[in-house]
Amino acid sequence: MKILVLQLARLGDIFQTWPALHALSRQGAEVHVLVRPRFSAAAAECDGIAKIHHFETEQILSRTLESAETGIGESIEVIDQLLSKLDGENYDRIINLSFSPLSSWLTFDLEMRAFARGKTVAVAGYTRHADGTLAIPDDASAYFFAQVGYRAQMGATEAINRLSLPRLFATIAGVDPIESDWRGPTAKAHGLSVKVPDRFVAIHVGASDEAKTLGADHWGEVASQIARRTDTSVVLLGSKEESEKSADILRSIDSSCRVVSLVGKTKVSDLFDILARAELLIAGDSALLQIASLVGTKALNLSSRTVSHWETGPASAQSRVLLYGGAAPATEVIVREAFDMIEVGTKNSKTGKSVADRTVAGPLEDITKLTGDGYADFMWQLIAAIYLGNPVPQAGDAKLQSAILQWCEVQNIENFQLVSLKEGRGNAKQIAAILDRIDEVTRLLVQAEPRLSPIERWWSTEKIRCGPQPQDILVDRFLTINAQLESILLSLRETEGSRDGHQLDI
Repeated sequence: MKILVLQLARLGDIFQTWPALHALSRQGAEVHVLVRPRFSAAAAECDGIAKIHHFETEQILSRTLESAETGIGESIEVIDQLLSKLDGENYDRIINLSFSPLSSWLTFDLEMRAFARGKTVAVAGYTRHADGTLAIPDDASAYFFAQVGYRAQMGATEAINRLSLPRLFATIAGVDPIESDWRGPTAKAHGLSVKVPDRFVAIHVGASDEAKTLGADHWGEVASQIARRTDTSVVLLGSKEESEKSADILRSIDSSCRVVSLVGKTKVSDLFDILARAELLIAGDSALLQIASLVGTKALNLSSRTVSHWETGPASAQSRVLLYGGAAPATEVIVREAFDMIEVGTKNSKTGKSVADRTVAGPLEDITKLTGDGYADFMWQLIAAIYLGNPVPQAGDAKLQSAILQWCEVQNIENFQLVSLKEGRGNAKQIAAILDRIDEVTRLLVQAEPRLSPIERWWSTEKIRCGPQPQDILVDRFLTINAQLESILLSLRETEGSRDGHQLDI
């Protein structure tokens, strides 16, 4: 089978796609990927990829920017040439892991080109309906749209989803990864272009966003204390853009400390070998964290609450996550945690005194674990009940029960209107206006009781997935979705028989 995977995101997302690519290749597929040239190096080292294609973003945009009159036509011509080339590969499947409007249109175009040749291509991930509206053909992509992508869509900051992106990517791709699918390059060996100490802790000084990492002074304190308090050296890593920050860090450190900077001096191929040799990586939310997961090096992830460590955090066993809000963790906390991780299993080990918010069991760890955060745990249990068939969580407080009751009443009104529409009773335009108003009321209700938001996101996404249909088919589908919604809401109603929770039958 020949498969095209679209991954037009950044370095970290491409690295998180590796386990799915390895699993597809392990099953005998010939895997091609479409990436942006700027991030192609993140795909070049993956031995699960047979061929890399480039979406020339800069070339396409530059033509439009150079000439408003002719540029758009030239840009479209470049895209058409790429799509013609991809269509010529005669793919059996297209897997879109980019979750963007652009990627959905590219996927749809390739579908239509194949259709014109008399071939039906299996598609997973975002695409388009014939009328141009968004199509979400598979359940895993619908999960992403509802419970992961909503944060970007709505500007929300809370992260309730606890499925990691590598495992979610694999689910969309239709594969069940095994632990060995988290691995670095094996097809060819590279010699290191830089020298590293025999024993060292690696620190990634940057991130895709400066808010996701520490400042130079803070990193300088962490690096110097680790070098002084352990018998390991410290190696600073980062891109050329972070060279000035690296210089600031070194200036803040006593020259006697065993701290070496390789910032701006490494190739992507070097990073796999460097991190595989490191005893520990300390990093914010960044691509190096994903490389450490692939090579099995444990990481201390300093994770900002503006991102989700469940989705993009470390996957290697014994890795730990320290969460922080406005102020970064104190140097002493970071150093103590790092020292404990370095010394695990030795006579100096202080395991048991960790203050980490999360310890990772491995890439295939149980995703349904609870955290002690009752608010977030309840919503995660709700998501797991809807999508994974887990028991429905207990919901006993009066405020939540009142909101559930109100929503049930709103749903009764909607169902009455849908049945009226189906049976030809009433004015269709008036019914449509009432249904629009019901959607508005539902959103307001959920804003007042956010614990119900995972249900609303599932419900609204399932309605979006219906796409353009004849009215009678669309009404029947909406009634089916509402019956599922009613099952969820009734399961949350506080009764003697449901205090221990029960599974949803949806």
